[in-house]
Amino acid sequence: MVKTLTERLEDPERPFLGPHYWLTKKIGLFLPKSKLGIITSYVIHEIVTYFVVTQYIELYKLIVLKADVDLLLFNVRSSMLSVVCIVKSNTFLYWQSKWHDLFEYVTETDKFERETQDEVRASIINNYTKYCRRITNVYWSFVIFTNFTVIFTPLMKYMTLSDEHLKAIENGTEMFPHVFSAWTPFIDKEHSPGCWITILYHAIICSLGTLMVISYDMNVVVIMVFFGGKLLLFRERCKQLFDSDEAGLSDEEVRNRIRDLHLTYVRLVKYFNLFNSLLSPVMFLYVVMCSLVLCASIYQLTSSKDTMMTKFIMAQYFIFASSQLFLFCWHSNDVLAISEIIMYGPYESEWWAASVRQRKCVLLLIGQLRKDFIFTAGPFTDLTLSTFIAILKGAYSYYTLLRD
Repeated sequence: MVKTLTERLEDPERPFLGPHYWLTKKIGLFLPKSKLGIITSYVIHEIVTYFVVTQYIELYKLIVLKADVDLLLFNVRSSMLSVVCIVKSNTFLYWQSKWHDLFEYVTETDKFERETQDEVRASIINNYTKYCRRITNVYWSFVIFTNFTVIFTPLMKYMTLSDEHLKAIENGTEMFPHVFSAWTPFIDKEHSPGCWITILYHAIICSLGTLMVISYDMNVVVIMVFFGGKLLLFRERCKQLFDSDEAGLSDEEVRNRIRDLHLTYVRLVKYFNLFNSLLSPVMFLYVVMCSLVLCASIYQLTSSKDTMMTKFIMAQYFIFASSQLFLFCWHSNDVLAISEIIMYGPYESEWWAASVRQRKCVLLLIGQLRKDFIFTAGPFTDLTLSTFIAILKGAYSYYTLLRD
């Protein structure tokens, strides 16, 4: 089903970013041109932001009232994931023009690369495009499934309650099983009809947040993959530096080719740095929040005496948070690994057949290619597999501290 949807969203004007660009526009991360559309998009995003604020108000109330630890940890976990969601959406809106610039660069460069007649470069383009579509289908399916699980698990829990528990909810001695724990100033969320209105409200907010997360995360991942593919294409161009139908290339022709490679590389570095500047603050917050979410999830899974249904939703939170983080760290690490080998491109060319002057130009190019392309999470850490493992270790350390 998801695969069929993404195939229908292919755009000849954006052969690489087609489905992602469509979703980003529909969810309002890319603002429409009409004034009414802009206002509507901002209102939707700020309603979700307001909801996250109410989650923290409810969390404060639970702390003041010294509520049950399981309920407190549930609120902490969902609130942290929610705040990451609104930070993603609001930073995207705030840096709208920069994201537009980045999307246009990716689209323009990708369309230029697809015009190649070279079989090797065409194979690289085809491989990273197919890979992005596969990971998009899997991620969309996974997050949508998680969304429906989060929404319907409380309802299923309510349907399986005994008469004794239902009377306790009516008497106010037990709480109604909601999707989220959030402050509702104008509605009695523990009794009908307020409880069902709250359920519907939470379901809508959860679905909106899910679409925002899908759009932002997949944009980030596919652009990471694009930079990795672009580096591989650049290495291939370097390998073909001295290719010619004639006996040899003149010094002027070699200088022109190296100048073109230099300009391509400089532009690539410029947009890589732009992308990293947009991503780094969000990833820093996500790394911090994810550590706490993982810790809370592990603690509840091993210590809670709730039903299997409740533990299932706890496991969903753990899998969701860890898989997101792994996705970013894996692809960032992949870009870093590719950037460390692109300098071999000139060495793989027929430099040995070039003149001394041409070899000096090649050495200058090789020196330029020594830069590592690595995405960061704030000024403190890099997005690599080592970071992912360190976060898991840190979360387990927090868990053991809580257990003791």
